Amino acid sequence: MNRVGVIDIGSNAIRFMLTEVEEGGYFRIIDELSTTVRLGYDLIDNDFISDEKIQKTISTLTTFKSLASVSKVCDIVTVATEALSAATNKDRFVHTIKEALDMDVIVLSSEEELYFSYLGVTKSIYFDNSLLVDVAGTSTYIAWILNGEIKESVTLPIGSVNLTYKYNLQDRILRDDLEGAITKIYSELSDIEWLGNNTFDSIIGVGGTVRAIAKMNRIKNRYPFDITHNYIMTDYDVHDIYNLLKSKDYKLRNKFDGLSKERADIIVGGVSIFHEIIKYVNASKIIVSGRGLREGIMYEYINTHFKPIEDILDYSINGILEDLHINKEHAKNVYNLSTKLFEAFKPLHHLGNEYDHIIKTAAMLHDCGTSIDYYNHHKHTFYIILNSYINGLTHKELLMSASIAASHRNNSYHVALPQFCSIINRLDFKVIEELGVILKIAEGLDRSLSGAVKDLSVSINEDTVEIKLYSCLNLDLEISQALRCSDKFKEVYSKTLTIKKVCSN
Repeated sequence: MNRVGVIDIGSNAIRFMLTEVEEGGYFRIIDELSTTVRLGYDLIDNDFISDEKIQKTISTLTTFKSLASVSKVCDIVTVATEALSAATNKDRFVHTIKEALDMDVIVLSSEEELYFSYLGVTKSIYFDNSLLVDVAGTSTYIAWILNGEIKESVTLPIGSVNLTYKYNLQDRILRDDLEGAITKIYSELSDIEWLGNNTFDSIIGVGGTVRAIAKMNRIKNRYPFDITHNYIMTDYDVHDIYNLLKSKDYKLRNKFDGLSKERADIIVGGVSIFHEIIKYVNASKIIVSGRGLREGIMYEYINTHFKPIEDILDYSINGILEDLHINKEHAKNVYNLSTKLFEAFKPLHHLGNEYDHIIKTAAMLHDCGTSIDYYNHHKHTFYIILNSYINGLTHKELLMSASIAASHRNNSYHVALPQFCSIINRLDFKVIEELGVILKIAEGLDRSLSGAVKDLSVSINEDTVEIKLYSCLNLDLEISQALRCSDKFKEVYSKTLTIKKVCSN
C-alpha cells in the first residue's frame, strides 16, 4: 500500500489531495486541503505573478509538504494550471519553488488540463454523448465527449476570476455590467462552430463553480444526500440559482446557504459562464462531477503503475472488497446466483438490464458491513454502500443498491425509504423488494461459503416457483437458508417457493 499526494496550483486556490493506493491499483482519498491564494488576480491587469503571491504559494506548499511527510507519502505529483501557464515569470516561479522545497512543478498546458479533467469524468461516470464544461479561474474548458473519446474541444479565455473583475461582478451587480459580461460570453461561444451544430445528451460540469451551484441547489431543495458526484440538476435549477445570486450583493451572497465565503465574490461571474453555455446548447440535463483534474491525475497514475481500468464500476467494487477484506469468492458466488435468478424470474418481475449495475453492487457488497461489526451488519452495509466512493452509479442506483444489500439477511429489516422520496418513487420501492428477495435466496444458496451450488434452473408454474439446484455436495444448509425468505417471496411474487437438489457429477 502506497500513499500518493496530488497538489493542484490553480488560479483561485491551491489544493492538496492525499490518496491511499492498494496493491491492486485501487485508490481512495483519505485527506484534502485547500487554501485560497488567487494567483489569477495578478494576471487581470498584469502578465506576471507578484512576489507576494509567490511567497504565499511557497508558504502553502510548505504546509502541504509537511502534511505529506507526516502521512508517509511516497510520491507527490504537483501541477500548476492555467493561471501559471499564462504568467511571463512562470519559470522563475517554478524555480523558486524547486529551490525552497525541492518540489518539481509540472506546468500544464490547456490541453493537458482538459485531458486530466476528461479522465476524472470518464473514469467515474457512464455516459455516451455529453459536453464537459469546466469553469476555472481565468479559463473555461469545453469538450465534446462521444463514446468515451474527446471529439472536439476548446479553451475560452474567460473564467470566474477574470470575468468577475473585468465586469465588476464581485459585489452589487449592475445591469450594464452583467449585460457586458454576457455579451462577452456569447461572443466567445458563437465563434465555436461545432458547439452550435451538435446536440448533447447532457452537460457534465466540473470544477468549483459547478460544485457550488450543486451544493446550493441541494440545500435549497432539501436533498437527502450531501453527495456531489453524479448529482443531477436541470437547466431550470441552474437558472434559478443564477437569478438568486445575481440579485444579491457580496454581503448577502456571503449568507447564501451552501456558498463558501471564499467564492462569494466570484460566483456570479462563474455561474454566468455556465448558465450561458447551457442556454447556448439548449441542454436540459446537468450532471455534476465531483471528480476532476486531481482525480484524473490519479487515474493516469494508476494506468502507468498498474493495469488500466477496464470497467469503472468493477474497479470501485473490487477496490472496496479488497480494502474492507471481504470474502471475494463468496461475493462472486452470490452475484452469479443473483444474475441467474434475475434472468429466470423475468416473467415475474418484468425488469430489464438497466438494473444490472444495481444487482452487481448489491450482491458483491452485501457483506461489506461486517467490516464494522457482524451483528446487524446489514445496517452497516447500507451505510457503507451509500457513502462509498463508487464510480458509475447514479444517486438512485446507489440508494437502491444499498437498500437491496441491507435486506439480504433479515426479513423484518426495512430501510426508511420515504425520506428519500425525492430520489426514488413507489415503483422503485417495489423493485427494491423484488431484487431484495432474489439477493436473499442467492445469499442463502452460498451460506456455507463453498460455492456448493454449481448451477440452477427455475420452473415457473401457476401457483409455484421451483428452483432446482445442481451439485454433487450436500445442500441441506443452503436450501434451508434460502427458504427462510419463502414468506417474503410469497408476499412479493404471489407464488409459493420450493427448492430442491438435483444430483450432478
